[in-house]
Amino acid sequence: MAKCGSCSIKMGYSESQAAQNYNGLCITCYVKERVENKIMTGKDPVIPSTQKSIETVFNKFQDILVTTEVSTNLNIKSRIGIISAEFCFTNQKFSFFAKLVNIILRRKPKKQDALSQSLELAILDLKSKAIQQDANCIVGLTIDLVPLGMRRNDDILVSVIGTAVKIK
Repeated sequence: MAKCGSCSIKMGYSESQAAQNYNGLCITCYVKERVENKIMTGKDPVIPSTQKSIETVFNKFQDILVTTEVSTNLNIKSRIGIISAEFCFTNQKFSFFAKLVNIILRRKPKKQDALSQSLELAILDLKSKAIQQDANCIVGLTIDLVPLGMRRNDDILVSVIGTAVKIK
């Protein structure tokens, strides 16, 4: 059996044939890659009209419900399990020359939305794992930001944990 190049899930014959068109990825990982590109570039990915299965999985990524608390009015059909994802946020390092130019020209270095992008990518990975387990909702989402060093400009690990459930 063929395996996905990203998540190493075993694929059947028809999935492995389709994976040849998706760079060796299963359909969930392929769509996840497309959504990552959307987050990074800010542009909607172009989905060929002949690939309806991609469109349905793409809609699953957009329609999956993520909540930080267990709501009493959610009609949970079944609990699938606890899922987690991580993403490492790295601060952009500036050279000495770039810092000097910023000081001389009296301009502040641009703060990127890299931390918010890292959070979105970690939640995207969490959604991918939930979809692979056939869940349509993630409840009890917990977000942890863990510094990976002692200095202010060190990397930060964004960790998200939630419970994958199926709701009606």
